[in-house]
Amino acid sequence: MDTSVPKSYWNLIVLAFPILSKDKENSVQCDDEQFLEIKNIILENKLTNFVHGMVMHYIKQDLMSKMNEFWLYFMPNDVVELSNLNTTTHGEIPEDFVGFNKFKYAIDELFNLAQSYTDTINHLKMLFDNDKINCLSNLNAQICALLHSQLPSDYDTIIYQFYRVALKVFTKDDIIGDKKNTSKEGAFHCNGCCFEIIYCKCDYILETFHLTNWYMLTIGFLESLAGDVIMDLIHQKIETEVQEITKENFGEHHVSALEKWIDTNVYNWMKYIYDPKCSTEIRGYKVERKYPNLKIFMRKLKHLLYESYTRTRIDQLFNIIIEYPDSEPAVIDLSITLQKTDFKSDLCKKLQNALHSRLLHPAVNTIDIITAYTAAIKVLRKIDPCGALLQEVTQPIRAYLRSRKDTVRCVMTTLTEEGHYLTDELVRNENVLDEDDICEEESMAEWAKWVPDPVDANPSKSSKRFRNSDTVSMLVDIYGTRELFVNEYRALLADRLLTQFMDNIGDEIRYLELLKLRFGDTLLHSCSVMLKDVYDSKRINHHLYSDPTSNLSSNNLNNKLEFPVRAIIVSNQFWPNFKDNFNVELPSVIQNHLDNYTKAFESFKGNRTLNWKPNLGIINIDLVLKDKTLNFTVSPIHATIIWHFQEQEEWTINDLSIKMRVPATTLRRRIGFWQNQGLLREKSFDTFIFVEDGIPTTSISGKGNRTSFVGRNSEFVYGDDDDEMESAVASAQDQREEELQVFWSYIVGMLTNLDSLPLDRIHQMLKMFATQGTGVDCSLTQLRLFLDEKVKQHLLIFTGGRYKLSK
Repeated sequence: MDTSVPKSYWNLIVLAFPILSKDKENSVQCDDEQFLEIKNIILENKLTNFVHGMVMHYIKQDLMSKMNEFWLYFMPNDVVELSNLNTTTHGEIPEDFVGFNKFKYAIDELFNLAQSYTDTINHLKMLFDNDKINCLSNLNAQICALLHSQLPSDYDTIIYQFYRVALKVFTKDDIIGDKKNTSKEGAFHCNGCCFEIIYCKCDYILETFHLTNWYMLTIGFLESLAGDVIMDLIHQKIETEVQEITKENFGEHHVSALEKWIDTNVYNWMKYIYDPKCSTEIRGYKVERKYPNLKIFMRKLKHLLYESYTRTRIDQLFNIIIEYPDSEPAVIDLSITLQKTDFKSDLCKKLQNALHSRLLHPAVNTIDIITAYTAAIKVLRKIDPCGALLQEVTQPIRAYLRSRKDTVRCVMTTLTEEGHYLTDELVRNENVLDEDDICEEESMAEWAKWVPDPVDANPSKSSKRFRNSDTVSMLVDIYGTRELFVNEYRALLADRLLTQFMDNIGDEIRYLELLKLRFGDTLLHSCSVMLKDVYDSKRINHHLYSDPTSNLSSNNLNNKLEFPVRAIIVSNQFWPNFKDNFNVELPSVIQNHLDNYTKAFESFKGNRTLNWKPNLGIINIDLVLKDKTLNFTVSPIHATIIWHFQEQEEWTINDLSIKMRVPATTLRRRIGFWQNQGLLREKSFDTFIFVEDGIPTTSISGKGNRTSFVGRNSEFVYGDDDDEMESAVASAQDQREEELQVFWSYIVGMLTNLDSLPLDRIHQMLKMFATQGTGVDCSLTQLRLFLDEKVKQHLLIFTGGRYKLSK
């Protein structure tokens, strides 16, 4: 007893609040009339705060003495025995269900303990005429504070078990088909509670779940004790649901279905937690509940859903790109969720890592890299229209493609290949934006449709070019110059015209006109001349063989072994350089026919003649063997090789090289074609013999052949394992490197006098002294690639950002 309070008053206070008594078990509480009298005495003597403080102090002491019993339920060993589980009629009891009951009994005891102070709290509230002091809230806060002060290290184990069991029961109807019931040793088990069907505990679990949550809400202990566990379980459930619904499934929309699942299943479960189906008055304990706003909470859960879906799709993004456009629904969903999350940097980093590990390495063909690059352009444009991701992610792809020598040829081949998706892009005629166009003011006619760039958009000109350029422009932008691609198309067109021999001219004219719309007439003027040459050649051939006065007319071809010669007459200054400069010595029969054609042409054109390229073109030959005739269409060098084997059956490489005036290394590669057909065999080193009944070592049809014909008793073979067959002209890259070799002597002189120079300084000096004299222009990018190639050849050393001669 406090010495400042008279003994008579103290006895009355103890009567009104028995908790202050030393003998609580035998203490007697006053009735309502007595309490009113005691209340007046307390108020008159201004003892309200004293009484409030003493009562709360004794409640705290009483709680501390009983709080350890609550945490015994959370211990890993069976300290507390649950009598209702000691039965054998239920069979095997799931471990989570034991934890479920432990948590239920712990909360029951805690609620009963809090309820035991109901009368004391009600009397204490009557001492205050206003609501400034909320005695019930103070009691609940006291209980929570004491519980948290004694938290065991692994207290959340049975909390997880409690909510995991309830969540499993609540969502058991979501499982489809035969998975609803599982069989163990012939007995069917409920998929919710995991008990045998005849002992199903689902109703008991749901009822207990609702009541236990109500108890915790009443005490104000739910969020602080179980909030993290609830969020973690929901997060795990969301992760599982997203993984199951999106696993390698890119062809369907899933975000709307997941949002519906959140709004129904998850919302109902959260509602049962924070708004349980229980009365607000249980056993006389009436409270005012304040629940969190479930709408705000559900928005947080939806954000978790968007984050989980976005992370999952980011991990799958490389496969999504490869499967585009079949994966367009997944791309659209990702673009929606990415706007609601902040994962652009993660997307950029993970996709770049995937590209490096799965795409940008020597094992992948250049055409496959280009296909993936174009798909990435389309996907990233849908995901991020501002172009920031596109510019950042594709930069390593562009850098890697620049390092491959066949990139330009692959791009131009796919652009002018019938049925290829890039050809469709070219047909759309989406004009390339010039740099000057980017700098111009936007048309005022479109001012009403103008929208500002996103915050994360790069304001630079190059970024705007990325946002506005089409797929073909992005491919051309790999090298930053149109000339290189136009020159490559020029070489590609020449190769096609020479190998197809005037077939499909209509298609080539169509592609050329489409390219003119994109690159302009000036750059493609040479290609127009090349097609005109082919057309004129076809007309000249027809005239020479149809004119009765010509020595090539049918009236003058009396020898049955003679054959027609058709030529492609080219304008040398407009066609690209041819690969081979050597003139193969053709058989006399063939050479005589070429001479006859020349005379006929000279008669027709008067003061003009022909300069033949005997290593180019195609020849159709028949090989008459013992029991069959084989027909081939091959290059002149192949035909000449097999021709000489009818003169003698055995040749050495050196003898045949002298006879044909062809380098031995080139001849060796060409002989390999006839070896594959089984017609030549290497008797000894560099000595070959003709085998009339040989067996081909490769398929007659040949893999990757350009064309195929049916000959007499055989199939036409036009092998493309031979470099010369693949391309008759030098690529644009080879031609450009040859042009840049003009600068090499200037660069050597610079570095000899100045020891070392940076790239910019070398470029400036070349512009001042070299380009004006040679007429060959060189951009900074082309010069860097040229110098890097010299570094690979150990002719230069690059260190500290400067180039110097290798010693």
